[in-house]
Amino acid sequence: MKQNPDVSAVITFHKEGVLAHPTLTSIERCRRYAELQGISTEFVITLDNPDAETVRVVRSHPAIRSTDQIHDVAYRDLSLCRNHAIEHANGHYIGTFDGDDYFSKNWIVACIENIRWSGEKSIFHPELMVAFGAWNAYWWQVDQSDEHYRPHSLVSMNFWNACAFAARSVFREIPYTISRPGECGFGFEDWHWNCETIAAGYIHRLARGTARFERRKFSGSLNVAHQQNAAIVRPSAFFDKL
Repeated sequence: MKQNPDVSAVITFHKEGVLAHPTLTSIERCRRYAELQGISTEFVITLDNPDAETVRVVRSHPAIRSTDQIHDVAYRDLSLCRNHAIEHANGHYIGTFDGDDYFSKNWIVACIENIRWSGEKSIFHPELMVAFGAWNAYWWQVDQSDEHYRPHSLVSMNFWNACAFAARSVFREIPYTISRPGECGFGFEDWHWNCETIAAGYIHRLARGTARFERRKFSGSLNVAHQQNAAIVRPSAFFDKL
C-alpha cells in the first residue's frame, strides 16, 4: 500500500516562464535535504492559466517525479490555487511556495523539527527574507512569541510573507479567501490568512536559520497589483478581537 508523504509542497505557477526552472530546482534541493533526514515530500503544483513556456518548463523539469501532482486550473487567483492544491495534498504537513522564489535547503527540515517540538498550533515562516530583482533588501520577520510582536500593528501591516508551513489541518480549517486584484476592493490574501489563523488560536513562529529569497518586480506582482488598485485587507475575526 502506498504510504502518504510527510509533506506536501504546494507550488503555484502562472506565467513565470523560465523562472520556474530555478524555483523547482531550489524546492527540490529542500526535498532532497529532507530525505536525508527521513522526511518524504510530494510536490502539488497548480498551473493557473499558464503560458506555454511555463507549462513546458514545469512539466519537463527533472525534479518532477511520478508521485508528484500537477493540476491545470483556471482560477486566475492565487488563493483558490492554494486551496485546490491543499484539498488534493496527501502530506500531513503543508508548505506553500511561490513560483519564482528560492528557499534555503533546510526549510522543510527546520519546520518539521519545530512543529514536532512546539505542537500543531504553530505556523512557521522563514526567519530571514532576502529581496532581489527590482530592488534589493533583507529583513528579519517577527516571531509572535517575541517582544517585538505588536498585535495592533496587524491593522496596518503584515508581519509575515506568504511562505507558510503548518499541519494540513490548519489550512483545511482556515482556507485562503479569493483575492483577485481590482475585482472587489479586497486583497492581500496572506495578510488576511495570518489574521484569521491568529484569531483561531494559532501562533506564527519563525524557523530559525531559514531564509526565503523573494523576487521583486516592477510590474506583474500580485502585491503590486493590490497596491495599485488601493486594495485593503478583508474584515477578520482578529480585528474584532483587538
